[in-house]
Amino acid sequence: MKINASRRSFNQALLSIGATAPMLSHSAWDLNWLGLGKQPRSSEYWLSAQGQSQGQYGLGWADTHGEKLSKISTPFRGHGFCQNPTQLDHIIMFSRRPGTEGIRLNLSSGKIDTTFRSAPDRHMHGHGCFSADGTKLFCAESEISTGKGKISIRDTRTLTLIGEFDSYGIGPHEIALMPDGNTLVVANGGLLTHPDSGREILNLNSMRASLAYIDIHSGELLSEHFIPEKKASIRHLDVANDGTVAIALQVQRKAMGHNKLTPLAAIHKQGQKIILLQAPEALLSKLNDYMGSVKINNTSRIAAFASPKGNLAMFWHLDDLSLQGYHSFHDVCGLAVSQDNKYFVLSNSTGKIRQINAATLKLDKDKSFNFPHTSWDNHMITVLSSNTK
Repeated sequence: MKINASRRSFNQALLSIGATAPMLSHSAWDLNWLGLGKQPRSSEYWLSAQGQSQGQYGLGWADTHGEKLSKISTPFRGHGFCQNPTQLDHIIMFSRRPGTEGIRLNLSSGKIDTTFRSAPDRHMHGHGCFSADGTKLFCAESEISTGKGKISIRDTRTLTLIGEFDSYGIGPHEIALMPDGNTLVVANGGLLTHPDSGREILNLNSMRASLAYIDIHSGELLSEHFIPEKKASIRHLDVANDGTVAIALQVQRKAMGHNKLTPLAAIHKQGQKIILLQAPEALLSKLNDYMGSVKINNTSRIAAFASPKGNLAMFWHLDDLSLQGYHSFHDVCGLAVSQDNKYFVLSNSTGKIRQINAATLKLDKDKSFNFPHTSWDNHMITVLSSNTK
């Protein structure tokens, strides 16, 4: 998106001082319109993987009043999470690509009650989700020998493997259940890796990212969609209550034949094409070709995107697709929405948590916390629990 020099200078000046810059295009940003009345204080917690080196890996959770922090060690580096919709104290953490392990945390006891591993010739990609009734767990994996993407299916009582189907792509990363309860949306990153070579990408010349919709009962591919820029990897996603999918992209710059900036945020609605979300060049250039996570606030209809390589969170409206604002925050990647939908919750690797008002997109300094000796990893979720240890 071309912008004039004066606007570019203005945006760069704001970024240089770490400003939060709401650019509101809607006139109805008020609490009555959002329906955010007073709600009783509840036991809400933030959860995220911990540590960035062997021997420090774990899982941490803190209450949202900043008064309590709990940690447990894990033998692997965690990545994404999902919460059982019918047993809220059951939280799954998946190992970071190309790991092979997962755990279930029981929030009531504050302990890991079950561990599970990928089947032989499979490795995980760090994400998964539950079925609507909470009886099945879907996990994004790959077949090591062929590189084909797979979705494993586990019984949630024992976490034993009961089936799998194709992801219809390479490198499936984040997956989510659509509002109909029958369809899985999969971010096939298109990047081929192998556990023997760690996170090295083996197919830059032939990579092919896709957004796939799959029937969870038959495993049938319902539709697939592509980004115009072939070297943009579809990595993370979130789904709004109306089925709108927000997509976070990561560009493989060294595989591109040009230096043009590429939008890193997109949305999709079934039956339509993927739409790239536009932003001024001054902001796009800050992102360093990398969006690390995305989260939708269903009340404000705002999608938040975080770029740890750009030290920036950005916010777009799902309906008119306008850029609403941005917030500068060092190494920001974790994104969540508070249980009352009033705030976006942002976390980083230095233990800091900030909360951005979902109506005004302004930082609430009274709800920002710093947890010393804590390293919130890539993703964060918010949960409610009455008996968390």
